[in-house]
Amino acid sequence: MTASTFIARILGPTFVVVGIGLLLQAESFGVVVGDFVENGALIYLSGLIALSVGLAILNVHHVWVWDWPVVITIFGWLSLIGGIFRILATSLVQSVGEAFIANPRWMIVGGAGTLVLGGFLTVMGYQDVWTEPKRRPRRRSGAAKRASAARASSASRTAKRPRRKPPTRPAS
Repeated sequence: MTASTFIARILGPTFVVVGIGLLLQAESFGVVVGDFVENGALIYLSGLIALSVGLAILNVHHVWVWDWPVVITIFGWLSLIGGIFRILATSLVQSVGEAFIANPRWMIVGGAGTLVLGGFLTVMGYQDVWTEPKRRPRRRSGAAKRASAARASSASRTAKRPRRKPPTRPAS
């Protein structure tokens, strides 16, 4: 399993659940975010967590290709930058958060975006599980390999070898 697949399997279902929660209970999430934005210590703590998650993702997955894994790299950078802002500019984060809470459409837009991103990452992370798996060759144990080699060597010792034909000499 690649780092892309591993991270997608963690982030995808998490984003799906958060996105569904935002869409189904936007008012409750608005209250939770309102309480969160008022508490500078929570913003600072979430900054530490976001910074750590961003660094962890970028240390194992720094892939810039035109394929789906670039989404994970971009998320790692956004998490890193968001963590830095939450730690260094807590009051700015509070004012931006209050502006988002004031407009309830942001909860719906955020929930839909999170749900779509989570669905995409879930599909990409688990696609090898859902498709037909390739048959892997059976691996034999060490004892089975030794027994097979012993049978082959004893069979070659007891088998009759074909006789060689003497070389023919040209007639003179």
